[in-house]
Amino acid sequence: SQRKARRSWLKVCRKGTLVLRSAVMTVSNCTVSTLWVACGVFTVSALIFLFKERSHVKAKQYNYVTALMNFVAAAAYFLMALQPDPTTPEAFFGVVVGSAPNGQGSFRDLYWLRYLSWAATTPLILLDMGMLAGFDFWENFLLIVLDILMIACGYVGAAEDALEFKAFAPGMVLFVIVMFRLANGVQLAAQTDDSDDKAAKMGLLLGITVVTWACYPLFYLLCQQNLISECAEVISFAVLDVVSKAVFGFVLLRDEDMLVDSTEIPQVVG
Repeated sequence: SQRKARRSWLKVCRKGTLVLRSAVMTVSNCTVSTLWVACGVFTVSALIFLFKERSHVKAKQYNYVTALMNFVAAAAYFLMALQPDPTTPEAFFGVVVGSAPNGQGSFRDLYWLRYLSWAATTPLILLDMGMLAGFDFWENFLLIVLDILMIACGYVGAAEDALEFKAFAPGMVLFVIVMFRLANGVQLAAQTDDSDDKAAKMGLLLGITVVTWACYPLFYLLCQQNLISECAEVISFAVLDVVSKAVFGFVLLRDEDMLVDSTEIPQVVG
């Protein structure tokens, strides 16, 4: 009877191990597959933007800035997707075990390379918007510096669970300042522009930027509080990244004439 009980217990343990292993592989496959898909989307988008033909030399600056933005994102997703063993949740590079509890006696993975990517790509988004709206050098400089400081606050909060809200608060203050100045400047440029089509494009790009950027802190909190799975986290941020960079780029570069005109009209934002 003891042998039977022992055998039954061993069978239960084996089944439990197999179920746990299967669950880990499922989550791992979900996250890694999403990272590879996003990497492919950014790579293709960057190549399209880079080699898109232009008849005006001044319009090429938008192609270069937008292509670079997507190349950086592609490289970040490529490095995060590298994974030598599909049964392990940690990737080869760009992912480490964080300090936020995962509710299972361990900690959530921290995709630290994601923050480095944002620190490099979000200033390029602001630069595209600033060039389109005719911002002067110092307005672009101010927005970019504040943006980088905002990303740094987010990283500190994500990397150290004890500083989650202490770093999140100043980051949100910087976020509001950046969004307010960006929206105010773009709307002013749209109202004073003679072309209704260009004004509509600026409004659409501003909408894409404000909506997607506003979702980042929301998912940040959901992840830090362990309210969504790692798979949902990776998918959510990948979708936001694709919309805010690749989709943004296709909308921006669709009409060359508007880009040429925007480089010739100086605009000072107060």
